[in-house]
Amino acid sequence: MTYVVLSVAVIALLTLVCAPVLRRLPRWPLLTTGLVLLTLTVIFDNVIVGVGLVDYDASLISGVRMPIAPIEDLAYTVGAVLLIPTLWELFGRRRPEAAPPAHRPSDGTSPGDSA
Repeated sequence: MTYVVLSVAVIALLTLVCAPVLRRLPRWPLLTTGLVLLTLTVIFDNVIVGVGLVDYDASLISGVRMPIAPIEDLAYTVGAVLLIPTLWELFGRRRPEAAPPAHRPSDGTSPGDSA
């Protein structure tokens, strides 16, 4: 299996699973996060592939590079932008319900003061 087939399959699955949750979230933060992470991925993936820290089997990649790292590397970033906000919404810390304001006596004492 090539990285392209695996990447497309995983992104398609994540899109199907995450879409119902992501639809409820504001789009601007997701798009901004995606753009920033894709930019950083292009920069740093090219650096780590360029210095030889990571290499790919040429028979398993599409051959499209950006300019050094294979384009398939962007699938990890897209997957993270889909999955992490979804998991955060599903399993993240729940927001407490708004508590009613404490009753304040009109005589200027605090609610816990005793006379």
